[in-house]
Amino acid sequence: MTSTQGQTALHRAEFVSRPADRPVRLVVLDEDPILRAGIRAILDAYPQIEIIADYGSARQAAARTLHARPDVLLVGGDSLEDRAGATLAEPAPAGHRPAVVTLMQPDDPVALRRAVQSAVRGFVDRNTSQRDLGTAVLEAHHGRTYLSASIAAVLVGWMADGMRREHLSLPQVEDVLTERELEVLEALGHGITNTAIARRLHVQEATVRSHVYHILTKLDLRTRTEAVLLGHSYANARPVLRPSG
Repeated sequence: MTSTQGQTALHRAEFVSRPADRPVRLVVLDEDPILRAGIRAILDAYPQIEIIADYGSARQAAARTLHARPDVLLVGGDSLEDRAGATLAEPAPAGHRPAVVTLMQPDDPVALRRAVQSAVRGFVDRNTSQRDLGTAVLEAHHGRTYLSASIAAVLVGWMADGMRREHLSLPQVEDVLTERELEVLEALGHGITNTAIARRLHVQEATVRSHVYHILTKLDLRTRTEAVLLGHSYANARPVLRPSG
């Protein structure tokens, strides 16, 4: 992983970064006005981040976010339970889609599963949000997924022990994937972005995206986060369990 908090890279869609001299445009969605005010207070310390809007209603955010064109969308975990909120975090087949960061409790397995199976890139523990939130927004904007330490521990445990539908052994992974796909899988496990993987393997970034797609398809994984967790286990020579649907 590329940070002490844990980094992964999520889903097949690529996100567009703005030039480095422009702040990250952020939209906040949470029903609690006190929490939204707290988020603003925390992120005011980051000159690289500009909150362009905040909404208390997922339906309102869904209607307006497309026109606001933020770089990152920060969503309270409860808002993902709303269909309109969940739609904001769904993978986009093409075009611009803001990276999504969510605030949640690490002991909420339902919300965690929902976030992993969507296009969420940042997973922030509400209890450590003051320390993690700004970093999560910036990491998500640059194409990396950020995990608060507590959530990373729960998520890896969930992938390894909690979802027991089908065991996926390391020899099976090696049988299914090509040598180059295994190299990409291991790189994913270290939280490396497509761009960095392309440089490491001396190939085009489009080639890396193709390898990631084939990894997801061959291993019947839904999101890039699942591939990253599997890659982390593979890189550390540990077996992992495939999550159930």
